[in-house]
Amino acid sequence: MPRVSDAYLAARREQVLDAVRICVDRSGLQGATMEGIIQASGMSTGTVYKYIRSKDEGIEAAMGTTLDGLTLALLPHLTAEPLPPPPVVMDQLMTTLEEFTRREDYSLLRVAMHGWSAALSNPDLLDKTAGTYRAFRDLLQGAATTWRTDGHLPEDADPADVAASLLALMMGFAAQQGMLGDTGAAAQARGFAALFGAGRSQEPAPKRTTPRPRGARKR
Repeated sequence: MPRVSDAYLAARREQVLDAVRICVDRSGLQGATMEGIIQASGMSTGTVYKYIRSKDEGIEAAMGTTLDGLTLALLPHLTAEPLPPPPVVMDQLMTTLEEFTRREDYSLLRVAMHGWSAALSNPDLLDKTAGTYRAFRDLLQGAATTWRTDGHLPEDADPADVAASLLALMMGFAAQQGMLGDTGAAAQARGFAALFGAGRSQEPAPKRTTPRPRGARKR
């Protein structure tokens, strides 16, 4: 028999994981079943079980590969040299998040929300998920450190605080769009830019000294 390529096997596995995501989006974590996953995949029962041994294993794999893929897609925006100002980078991050999660057969944002719920009751999934989010927050902290050095943030700004706030904005966008679906990356970027500009405008203006007329003596 001809050897099956790794790329082919990876594509088949992703097809199974897509079926998991479809079922979770349609039926939730409790409603998703192996029977439904097999049906959604269009594969035989034996083929599906070759890639995942249970629904829980499929959910863990689907969530893990999604987070890994999203992190890789976002990484270039946080490691660019030179690094653009915060409003530009947030626009890039939100746009990439929106484009990455857009799927024809399911809402990846809703699937992510189910994943958060699953992680709260699954210690193994929580460890993997939290580890990925912490690593991404570290990338945001590195970007915040660069922004402070470049003068885009106040000198006393804590990069860790900035990173935590930015991650909260991104996760909040995912939750809002997943539940309401009535906003978008462009609106989020404009809102952040407005808030960032307002915050910068509140910085104390440098003190100005009135020039002394020529010839005037010091007192």
